[in-house]
Amino acid sequence: KLFVEVSFSKGNVTTDALYEALTIQVKAEVGGRPYRFLGQILMDLGEMTESQVLEVLSELHTVETVAS
Repeated sequence: KLFVEVSFSKGNVTTDALYEALTIQVKAEVGGRPYRFLGQILMDLGEMTESQVLEVLSELHTVETVAS
């Protein structure tokens, strides 16, 4: 899963906010500026809180174990 998918499925952000953040991310990269993570951009825009971003990241990085 991607950050975008998880944050949207949790209802943390709207489609418009995601498009705005992705546009900012791409413009910065094309302009040669340092890479910015989507979560940071969404926090800067006031669309997500730090705890929401951490919750999404936690879900993305949780490793499922398989019982043997």
